[in-house]
Amino acid sequence: MFVLFCISIYLISTTELSQLLKFPVLVEHYIEHKDKSPELTLIDFLEIHYNNHLEGHPYDEDYEQDQKLPFIAQADVLSVCFVFNPLITFEIKNKPFQSKRQKAISFDDAFLENSLLSSIWQPPEFV
Repeated sequence: MFVLFCISIYLISTTELSQLLKFPVLVEHYIEHKDKSPELTLIDFLEIHYNNHLEGHPYDEDYEQDQKLPFIAQADVLSVCFVFNPLITFEIKNKPFQSKRQKAISFDDAFLENSLLSSIWQPPEFV
């Protein structure tokens, strides 16, 4: 039932099938014409209103009602497009930075003599 409901809503909103919803207006308008002239048949009524309608009587006393009849004027059609986007979430995790490189040793005391170290910080001597 739900699928049929969705399909019918879609077809009515995107095609001229919405004109069928105006069918009660057609019946009511026929009854009004029948009251005015009892000899009018349904075929005559349809011929008056649908066979060269604008050429036969473009502006008469019930022109506004004639324009509300189904399939007299084209209706605006609505296009609907459903798009389901996936839910996008972001998660931020704080991880400590770990360097993959090993630290380089700038100097090793084992390879340097003590006399060299002490002579570096001496003021220069004038010769």
